[in-house]
Amino acid sequence: MGSIDDLVRDLRRFENRKTLLTHLRAEIRKPVPAVRKSIKARALAILPHRGGLNVWVSKVRITAVIKTAGRSAGVKLKGGRSSTGGKSDMRRIDGGRVRAPSWGRRGPGSWHNQSVPSGFFTEPASEAREWRAAAVTAVDRALDTIRRG
Repeated sequence: MGSIDDLVRDLRRFENRKTLLTHLRAEIRKPVPAVRKSIKARALAILPHRGGLNVWVSKVRITAVIKTAGRSAGVKLKGGRSSTGGKSDMRRIDGGRVRAPSWGRRGPGSWHNQSVPSGFFTEPASEAREWRAAAVTAVDRALDTIRRG
C-alpha cells in the first residue's frame, strides 16, 4: 500500500503521466455521487426545516478536488453555494452557526447569529468508507503502473 507522497514523487519521472492522472482522477471520483447524496440527506435531516434552511443548504454543490503536485497533494471534498450577497459560508453552517435576518429585515445591523446542529457536511464525508477505499485503491494502482514501467 503506497501513499500519495510516493505517487507524487514517482509521477515526476513517468512518461505517460497525463493518461495515468486522468485514470486516477476518474477512479477517485467514482464514489463521490454516493457521498454527495449522504451529505444532502444529512442536511435535510438535521438542519432546521422551518424557514427552509435545510432545503437551501441541501442544494450545496459538492466537488472532489484532487491535487497531485506540491506539498498540498491530496484529495478533499469542497462544497459551496451562492446566495444573494455572494458566496455563502458553508463552513460556518457546518460548524453550527448561521447568520439570519432578524424579523425579515435585511438591512445593516438587522442580522443575528443562530446556532444550528453541526456536522451536516463533515460527518457524512468522514464516514464515507467507500470513497476513502477508492482513493487508496486508485493510488495503489497508479503506483503499480509506474513501477511496472
